[in-house]
Amino acid sequence: MTKQKSALVLSGGGALGLAHIGVLKNLEKSYEFDFLAGVSAGAIVAAGIACGLNAKQIEHAIDQTNIFSLAFDFSWKNTGIITGDSILDSLDKIYGSRTFEDLNVPLYIGATDFSTGERITLSKGNIAAAVRASLAVPVLFEPYFHQESERFLVDGGLSQNFPLDLALNNYQGNKIIGVNVANVKPLPEDFNTDKFFGRNKDLVKNLQRTFKIFFQSQQQFEIDERVLLIEPDLSGFSSATLSRSKFSEIMKIGEQTVQTLKDDTINS
Repeated sequence: MTKQKSALVLSGGGALGLAHIGVLKNLEKSYEFDFLAGVSAGAIVAAGIACGLNAKQIEHAIDQTNIFSLAFDFSWKNTGIITGDSILDSLDKIYGSRTFEDLNVPLYIGATDFSTGERITLSKGNIAAAVRASLAVPVLFEPYFHQESERFLVDGGLSQNFPLDLALNNYQGNKIIGVNVANVKPLPEDFNTDKFFGRNKDLVKNLQRTFKIFFQSQQQFEIDERVLLIEPDLSGFSSATLSRSKFSEIMKIGEQTVQTLKDDTINS
């Protein structure tokens, strides 16, 4: 069967970005992606696709990665808890040390200039370095000095978590698929209660709320008839989870979300 050409744009979302892999498992049956853009967790997957990996290969690469050793790569510089060096090395192995210039399709990775707050789009140099910069959540990770742009960069989600405009403005094809795993849904907890501030209970929820405010405040783009928007309901999961069992559940929800779409919606 001839596959339809499409652009693919993947949002950030921490561990929720694993849903991108589940979504991809179904989409790659019908689509060949000739334009890719991603931020943070979405950048990891988008870069993998651009480097010729399929959903199972990306899942395998993540499964073979020791998440805990990466998470506890502690920094002593007081600019972030984690250096990110081990993550950079792992990504470079996954992508085969490729550069953007080695690719057969356009790839755009979103990041944020930590000095100015400016939104930065990366499309030159080492792919792993661009992805490392894109996922550098401030305080958690050290800011990353990106050689090609000569800037200290942090998580692209701070300036634009779902860079759909990159495809809307630059892709000439007839189909754009956007997958937003960090779609904003209200948290069930009421912030204005003593319970929310209970001791040792809500640091993760506080972080989640912080990022939801970032996402709510970002520019929303007017989509055209080319766009198929996919938003898995991941409200029951945390973007900060390190649980392998939760990883599988998140991926499954991504896969099921596409399965519930009608065939004529996917293939139109």
